[in-house]
Amino acid sequence: MEIRWLKMTDSTNMEAWRNKDTSPEGTVWCASYQTQGRGQRGTRWESAGDMNLTFSVLFRPERLRAADQQIISQICSVGVAAYLEDKGLDARIKWPNDIYIGDRKICGMLIENTLKDDTLAVSIAGIGLNVNQRTFPPELPNPVSVVSCLEAAGNGPAEDLDLRQELPLVVDHIWSLYGRLDRDGTVPGLEEEYLSRLYLLGEDAWFEETEYFTGGAPRRFRGRIVGVEKQTARLLVEKEDGRISRYYFKEIKYIL
Repeated sequence: MEIRWLKMTDSTNMEAWRNKDTSPEGTVWCASYQTQGRGQRGTRWESAGDMNLTFSVLFRPERLRAADQQIISQICSVGVAAYLEDKGLDARIKWPNDIYIGDRKICGMLIENTLKDDTLAVSIAGIGLNVNQRTFPPELPNPVSVVSCLEAAGNGPAEDLDLRQELPLVVDHIWSLYGRLDRDGTVPGLEEEYLSRLYLLGEDAWFEETEYFTGGAPRRFRGRIVGVEKQTARLLVEKEDGRISRYYFKEIKYIL
């Protein structure tokens, strides 16, 4: 593992893309502050400087078929969740790869890939993990951090964590899972570890089918998550009438 610490950059993912051809697999770029941090759905990732971990990891998963690219996402989300569990926190994966503590978001990810024929050539996982930040901009609906969770657990005021000590712990969990990648492009046990942490699995909740799914106006409904389709990584949601619908990313929203 080689960690490159940056005081400021536009985005650690963009920094990784600029340097991918001259950097070994496993290189990590971590910035104290990003001027153009990016999240899913084209959103910005907001993070106070020097308080959180905003980093990107370079993978060269040449044994992974393009159709199985969700494995990198699952490796990263399970790895971050396992790190948080080491802190005594009950981490859940909000499909596909956000990490929640209770009903509040502690981590977001942006996974970007390039292909070579029918396999992955490069994957860059951009990860933003709230660590020491206690107050957030009001436009963020439900953020939380590691130290605020520790304080809420009744342990009293928590000291800020040393980011330079915490990042290797997070990446170790991710790299340990990646190291289990077999020649056939599978990671034994990963699917079970991912599903065991899936947020709202088997619980009744409100969802919204977006215009990407309906082709028109969004449509709210009540249902429960029953799993993730193995071949396509679509979210499986059982509706009140017993029908199971399958959703790609952007086709469904959680109503929290």
